[in-house]
Amino acid sequence: MQTLEKFLRIVERMNTWIGRASCNLIFVFMLLMVYEVIARYFFESPTIWVHEVCGYIFAAYIALTGGWVLNEKGHVAVDIIYQYFPGKVKQIADILVSVVALFMFIVLFWQGYKFAWHAFSTSQHSHTLFGPPLWPVKSMLPAGAMLFILQIIADLLRSIFTLEKEEAN
Repeated sequence: MQTLEKFLRIVERMNTWIGRASCNLIFVFMLLMVYEVIARYFFESPTIWVHEVCGYIFAAYIALTGGWVLNEKGHVAVDIIYQYFPGKVKQIADILVSVVALFMFIVLFWQGYKFAWHAFSTSQHSHTLFGPPLWPVKSMLPAGAMLFILQIIADLLRSIFTLEKEEAN
């Protein structure tokens, strides 16, 4: 039980740390966009790379913060009916939702991994003038899915522990 609690704390800390660190990517995104505006309108010298790099940064931002948002219970939840459930039924509903989400994110990880591996193994590049390799941005999908999977497992285990405590009382 202590080992499992340690695992849960590690997953939650890791998602919190990665999520908070990834939030700083939005500042890099904003600085690059300001740079592009200044270069384009004040120096009449637009860049060929800023918009694409900003797209990559935003993809990383979205992918790497998902597990943290789940840990913080920050995703949109429709709890019109859920709020009236007794404690035990809420835990059962949480377990069912976690199992479904786990399945979905395992499929997302698997397909994302294939997607990223194809880009890496074929040296796939963007079809723009800038033409950066695509594997770094495509690898954000399985990386983000894995963080989500770990957090879903942590939430699932916490729900099971809570349900067992309620049944023991």
